[in-house]
Amino acid sequence: GGGGGGGRGGGGGGGPPEIYVAEVVEWERGRPLPTGRLGRVLGPQGDIDAETNALLVSNGIDTSPFSGEVLACVPPDGWTIPPEEAAKRRDLRGTGVRICTIDPATAKDLDDALHIRRTPAGWEVGVHIADVSHFVRPGTPLDEEAYARATSTYLVQYCVPMLPHTLCENLCSLNPKVDRLAFSVIWQFDQDFNQVSTWFGRTVIRQ
Repeated sequence: GGGGGGGRGGGGGGGPPEIYVAEVVEWERGRPLPTGRLGRVLGPQGDIDAETNALLVSNGIDTSPFSGEVLACVPPDGWTIPPEEAAKRRDLRGTGVRICTIDPATAKDLDDALHIRRTPAGWEVGVHIADVSHFVRPGTPLDEEAYARATSTYLVQYCVPMLPHTLCENLCSLNPKVDRLAFSVIWQFDQDFNQVSTWFGRTVIRQ
């Protein structure tokens, strides 16, 4: 087998050099350079899309579409939190807790939120993380795909997601004015901001 990577070749007709995906076929002992094979053309050097794709290829970022097996693990459109699931969790909806996210206006995957409020004894502070584990079950094709991709890759112009868009931009995104599953940590502080107690657990939130 051989490895793939980005390469640059001379342009014909006076145009800019082309960027190729190249594969190493063999590298004999004692030879300073390997034998390779040119694959697909990414585009001309200096072109934003071509240079972006070259960076993704050279860093091993998987940009392929999600398979049907993976997408079959994603809940259908219109999914809502089942009442039996909500009953297992601490429900922060309608409790006067004002939860918010702190993200730029262009952000689409809002995976963390927070709240702070006064209490008779002092202060309460909460941090809430989207409960992705509810949707990504161990051993499923979705779990294996997320393991292989490892992370979402954020570029200036777009994001290469680790999870299908239905999850990362919708069900696992703590969007405003919708109910979402979360994993939360809530601290209680006294009037002098000394920590009194800590609670960890699964919650239902609405920001």
